[in-house]
Amino acid sequence: MEILKFDESGASSPSRKRSGRGAILVTFVALVFGAGTALASGTLAINGNAGIELAQGVAQTVQCDPDGVKIAMNSSLATDASKFFLGGITVSEIHDQCIGKTIRLKVYNNSGLQQAFCASSGLSPDAGCTTDSVGTYVQSTVPDGESNDNNTMSFTFSQVLEVVDANTAKNVTIETIS
Repeated sequence: MEILKFDESGASSPSRKRSGRGAILVTFVALVFGAGTALASGTLAINGNAGIELAQGVAQTVQCDPDGVKIAMNSSLATDASKFFLGGITVSEIHDQCIGKTIRLKVYNNSGLQQAFCASSGLSPDAGCTTDSVGTYVQSTVPDGESNDNNTMSFTFSQVLEVVDANTAKNVTIETIS
């Protein structure tokens, strides 16, 4: 009777530990895949699943700055996480030759139309925001800062311009005014 065989000299049977480890590994992979799928299906839908363009590209010429300045557009997320707004613009690496000059920033869409992106009046007007016949712009005088082009100007805006794509905000221009 093979069942009552007590000596170990016979043919070896496959180890139960290997099949147990294999089952554990397969179970682990299935759990990880299932959890990943469940988490991926719970993603947020922002802006009604419409496309949101957050990329930036800037080319500028400033009369008093031969090297050019750097402009960064800062977006802010609405408190209900439903859409993005233009939350601010930072101008950095402003050359010392611009100290005392007034810098004016304007925002345009992909059709070249100037956009209203800051609040010039109301309960909480944005600092430096001005309205003209075409739209809004911000301006300020370049402060006397550290030498070696370390001047930085930052503008923070209330939630006026909803950034959906290039139809709402594509270009930022910078002008120097004596």
